Amino acid sequence: MSRPGIEWYRGVEKLRVKKDLENNPELIDRLGWYKERFISWCAGQRLIYEADIFDEVAEFEDRFIKSRLYNTDLKLWKKLRKEVFERDNYTCQYCGQVGGELEPDHIIPIAKGGTNDKENLATSCKRCNRQKRDKTLEEFNAWKDAWKAGVANG
Repeated sequence: MSRPGIEWYRGVEKLRVKKDLENNPELIDRLGWYKERFISWCAGQRLIYEADIFDEVAEFEDRFIKSRLYNTDLKLWKKLRKEVFERDNYTCQYCGQVGGELEPDHIIPIAKGGTNDKENLATSCKRCNRQKRDKTLEEFNAWKDAWKAGVANG
């Protein structure tokens, strides 16, 4: 009788990861729409390393959820982007422009500890997103007010 292949072991580990998540529902909430990607990634990690669901979730968050977009799965990003645009009725949340060239904006910038979670994303027109850059919402609003005051005062 031959030994099972690597995919069999990965399948067993996926079941174990799912069971660990079921026993810790707060971790499912933390993972959000990344849950399926986490299960696949974690199963592969468990083929090499000892299982610890809390350490695995923390490492996954650091590597994939809190990372810049070039580390994000493109299909997942496009899905999330569409969900954000639909939620916001294709309207810039900063100036109210409807339609046009829209982009998802990180309300709390990645550079300041923000994540790619849907709750941290807002629909932004290209102009507002370029002006906001890595400012927080409060910093951006203060910048806009100062800019408007400077223009009004000449």
